[in-house]
Amino acid sequence: MNSPARRLPPLAACGIAAVLVAVLVSARGTAGEGSPYAGSEVCSSCHQIQYKGWVKTFHSTVIQDVKRNPSAVMADMSDPDLPFKREDIHFAIGGHWDQRYLTKIDDDYYILPRLWSVQSKKWRPYSTYGWQKRPYSKYCIGCHSVGFDPKTKSFAEHSVGCESCHGPGEKHAAQPGKANIVNPKRLPEDRAEEICASCHVRGKDLSGEYFFPIGYTPGGTLSKYLVPLEKNEGESDQVAIHRIWDKWKSDREAQARSRCEVCGIHQSAKPQGAQISVDAICMSCHEYGEKLSAHTHHKADTQIGCGDCHRQKNPDVNENKENNVHSYSYFLIHPQGCWDKEIQNRCGACHKDKTASWAYDIVLKWKKPVIVDH
Repeated sequence: MNSPARRLPPLAACGIAAVLVAVLVSARGTAGEGSPYAGSEVCSSCHQIQYKGWVKTFHSTVIQDVKRNPSAVMADMSDPDLPFKREDIHFAIGGHWDQRYLTKIDDDYYILPRLWSVQSKKWRPYSTYGWQKRPYSKYCIGCHSVGFDPKTKSFAEHSVGCESCHGPGEKHAAQPGKANIVNPKRLPEDRAEEICASCHVRGKDLSGEYFFPIGYTPGGTLSKYLVPLEKNEGESDQVAIHRIWDKWKSDREAQARSRCEVCGIHQSAKPQGAQISVDAICMSCHEYGEKLSAHTHHKADTQIGCGDCHRQKNPDVNENKENNVHSYSYFLIHPQGCWDKEIQNRCGACHKDKTASWAYDIVLKWKKPVIVDH
C-alpha cells in the first residue's frame, strides 16, 4: 500500500508568519497613493459596455482571492494524497484549462506542486521538484497583475485589467482625453501587437532576473524591456505553448495580416459580450461576395463556413491528451497548400460516408481558389 504523500508542514514550522501581511489583498491591489494607475472599476464609470465585456473574459479572473471568494477553487480537495491542505491556498490562478494555486512563504507567494485539470477533473503534478525555488514575484506576477513594482512587490490591480492594455489611467480618469491614454487601435500594427506579446511570449527582462518585461507599458517598444527565449531544440509545442505568441506569429494567419483583436482573442470583450462569427472575421479581409460559391465549390445554401475548411478543429493537447490550449492555426486546403489526407480531413466532418482519400482526390480536381484583391 502506498503511504500518503507528505503534507506541507504547519505554517509556523515553514517559517510563515502567523499573521500574514497580504501582498495580494484585493482587486485594487497594494499600490499606495501616487500610483499612476486608476483601476478597472474606475474605468467602468465611463466605459460601462467595455467593462461589462471585460468581466466576462478569463483576463478578469486570472487571479482570484480564495479567502474572499472560496468558490474560486474548482478542485476536489478530498484527495488524501494531496501534499497540501485547502487552508494552504491563498489564490487561484486560471480556471479555463487548468487551475493552479498559490501559497505564501515568508514575503512571497509560490505555486503549489499540483494543478487541477478542469477538463479531466484530476490532479496533476506541477513543478513537483523545486517549486519553493520559483517565487511568484519573479516568474508570474508581472503578467497576472497591473503595474507590478519589483522594488516593493506591490501592484495596482489583480489579473489582466483595463490598464494592462491601455496603460496607466490615473491622469486620464482625472481629465479624460486621447492624449493621456493608450488606444491600441491608434498604434502602428506591430506596436499594438507588442502589447499582447509582452505577456504571450516567453522571455526575460533585461536583467535576466524576471520572466516578464519589467518597466514596459502599452505603447512602448517591447524589445527595450524583454529578451525573448528561443524554443529549445527538441522542445515540444506542448511544453512551450503556455506562451502562444511565438506559435501565433509563425502561423499562416499572421501572414494574412491578422491581429489579435481581429481574430477573436478578445471576442468576449465586444459590446454586451457579442461574439463575432468566424466568417465575419475572415470576410473583413477576404471579400469574396458573389464569388464565394466558386471559392468553396459548394452551393450557397450549403451554409458551409470558412472555418469548416480552413480552421484546425482540434486544440493543441498536452502529454495527457487533454485539450489545454486553443489552436490559432489556419491552413490552405488546395493542392498548393498543406493538405494532409490522413490528418486534415475536413471534408469528412460532413461527408461521413466518404474516406480521406476520396476527399483528397476531390480537392485535386479543384482549380486554384479565387484570389480577391484587397
